[in-house]
Amino acid sequence: MKQHDEKFMDHLKELRKRFIRVLIVFIIVLAAAFMFVPQILDFITLTSKVVDVDLNVFNITDPLLLSLKVASIAAFIVAFPYIIIELWLFMRPALTKKERRFVYKYIPMIFILFILGISFSYFVLVPYYVRFSQQLAGNSNLTIVMGANTYIDFLSKMMLYFGLIFQMPMLVFILSYIGILSSQLLVVIRKYAYFALLIVCAFLTPPEPVSMGIALIPLALLYEFSILLCKVNEKKKKKAQLNN
Repeated sequence: MKQHDEKFMDHLKELRKRFIRVLIVFIIVLAAAFMFVPQILDFITLTSKVVDVDLNVFNITDPLLLSLKVASIAAFIVAFPYIIIELWLFMRPALTKKERRFVYKYIPMIFILFILGISFSYFVLVPYYVRFSQQLAGNSNLTIVMGANTYIDFLSKMMLYFGLIFQMPMLVFILSYIGILSSQLLVVIRKYAYFALLIVCAFLTPPEPVSMGIALIPLALLYEFSILLCKVNEKKKKKAQLNN
């Protein structure tokens, strides 16, 4: 019992140490990003320029809050790979050599999918969302006056949501690897999965068919990619069993 408690405390200390490292790296990147807020803001608001939206501030504290938000978004995106690496280093001692090789092989996919999710929301979904809102307002003779903080909040949430949603293939693949999911099951429940994805799209996009369809297409492709990854994993397992 005492040994168990000591091991538990060691794990907590190790987790605390890695959390502090992540926090230090995040703060350093945040400070650096804060110095380049005007340039980062120019890049972030490219979407608003494409759809012709004027960003405004309404309170004296808004510029500072806006700068902190912009720097935080940039810091999180830049520090994300380091966060994953620290998480991996914390988990590595508990994994077998085979499991470590598995992670080494597929961990880059996490970064790629995260960037793809952010890019999709930034370049495709958000511009369409804003255009739809402008059309709706124009039909009622209204003009959208958008606060810069509100726009950055909306943009950062959409990028985070889709950056995480695009991790679906890796989650499915890991569940397949440990034997919880199979490609056959994913094929059987495909229509129900698509319906669930459609509900997710309905929550994240304007309530009209085109925007929901725009969001559903990449998610459906990711689901099919998940099935393919499961099949690859199952073939490798069968081959390993035959070799043994």
